[in-house]
Amino acid sequence: MLLIERPTVNPPGLGMYNSTINRLLKGTAGSLALGVFLIDAFTPLDFAIAVLYVVVILLVALTGSIGATRVAAWASLLLTLTAYIVSPSAEDEGGQLARCIFALLAIGTTTLLALRNLADMDRRCQAEAALARSESFLAEAQKLSKTGSIAIRVPAGTMVWSDEAHRIFGYARGGPVHLGLVMARVHPDDLAAAHRTHADMLNGAPLVELQHRLLMPDGAIRYVHLVARRSTSDGDNHEYVGALMDVTDATLTQQALHRTMDELAHVARVTTLGQLAASIAHEVTQPIAAIVTCGESAQRWLQRTPPDIEETRDSIDQIIRDATRASDIIRQIRSMAQKAEPKYIDIAVDHLLADTVELVRREMQDHQIAAVTELDAGTAHILGDWTQLQQVLVNLMINAIQAMSETAGRRRLTVASREIPGNAVLLIISDTGPGIPAQAMGQLFNAFYTTKPDGMGMGLSICRNIVESHGGSIEAESPPEGGAKMIVRLPLRTAAVEAVEAAA
Repeated sequence: MLLIERPTVNPPGLGMYNSTINRLLKGTAGSLALGVFLIDAFTPLDFAIAVLYVVVILLVALTGSIGATRVAAWASLLLTLTAYIVSPSAEDEGGQLARCIFALLAIGTTTLLALRNLADMDRRCQAEAALARSESFLAEAQKLSKTGSIAIRVPAGTMVWSDEAHRIFGYARGGPVHLGLVMARVHPDDLAAAHRTHADMLNGAPLVELQHRLLMPDGAIRYVHLVARRSTSDGDNHEYVGALMDVTDATLTQQALHRTMDELAHVARVTTLGQLAASIAHEVTQPIAAIVTCGESAQRWLQRTPPDIEETRDSIDQIIRDATRASDIIRQIRSMAQKAEPKYIDIAVDHLLADTVELVRREMQDHQIAAVTELDAGTAHILGDWTQLQQVLVNLMINAIQAMSETAGRRRLTVASREIPGNAVLLIISDTGPGIPAQAMGQLFNAFYTTKPDGMGMGLSICRNIVESHGGSIEAESPPEGGAKMIVRLPLRTAAVEAVEAAA
């Protein structure tokens, strides 16, 4: 069967060239057809000259036009019959008829083969065009999503990259790609993780995933996320196909958001200190007044005859305790006002709650609110930042106090703690206020959402951010008996340390 090839992608200028060639082919075919007809019709030849119409059909078929090929075939058949009719009578009419039939069969057979070949070629061209469009769409989608496709064969380390993967790694297309090029781009601090992922591939893991950084030649840092699945295995040889996503923009945005949340948390702490100014003044005034009283008492004990040394010693010890208490209060206030990185330490849950209740004691007295503590966490400890967790509890307590400020009847703030199964502890702040509206429950912790006329809507959002950064969760309830309940769930120190070690 004759194979007719034509280009699937036309470079500039090739279309005009093909048009010229097609016109030349059709002209040659027409001239040949005319010559064959004249010879066949008007010369007494004893051979099937009409068979040369096969060449006419093939010349037209080379243009790639199915319609033109059909026209050439019908014209050849018609010219053959016409030549048989008008040709001079010959003595061997039977032979002339046989030659005509033979020519008609040759023309028909050639036409069928040429048309089938052209149809196959047309289908192939359509499939190639569809594939080219699909590849173009895929390349554009990868470019828009900044996701490159890769294939790697281990242990050989040979790879195949898409155009977007070349851009992500910063290599020009055309050269051979292999695992060494990837490792050359991996950030030195992430090389260990990259080698662990490579080891998982060597062991034939069905799915691997890695988030790491690339250190580009210009010093820029690029954040990428690799997900690959094992497609084939042949003994110790494995082939993986996956996607490499450039998540630099998302990572930088998340880091900027984290910095913004830290700034807002700092502002919230300073704002909270302003709200607690009266309580802070009261807390600091009490130990200072006690120091003055104890100092005067010590003087009186020393002025006795004989001086009462034992009582003087007790007064001095009390002065030291009160001074230490005042120093601790000031230190806590300064730590809340400072903008510093979180410092995770071992914290006794009940001690944290009791200390926070004392910090808002004055606020509760001003609003005639009774404090009820149900500290049942016992010896439970958590791993966290004291200042941040105290900020959360102060915020929740201040919210509860403000919610009860306009409430008639008994006002009670309940602070409770208890250990629960699953290596966790609950910190519960309850009030007897009006409760939480049902329509607000779903968006209570969203940024900039507030039910207060003069609120910023950041307090509870910051609280959730801090609690989640400690591996915990926070939720709100509005019990049927009234009031509101805020429940903070935090992992115990053992579980938190294991989580941190696993992450490291």
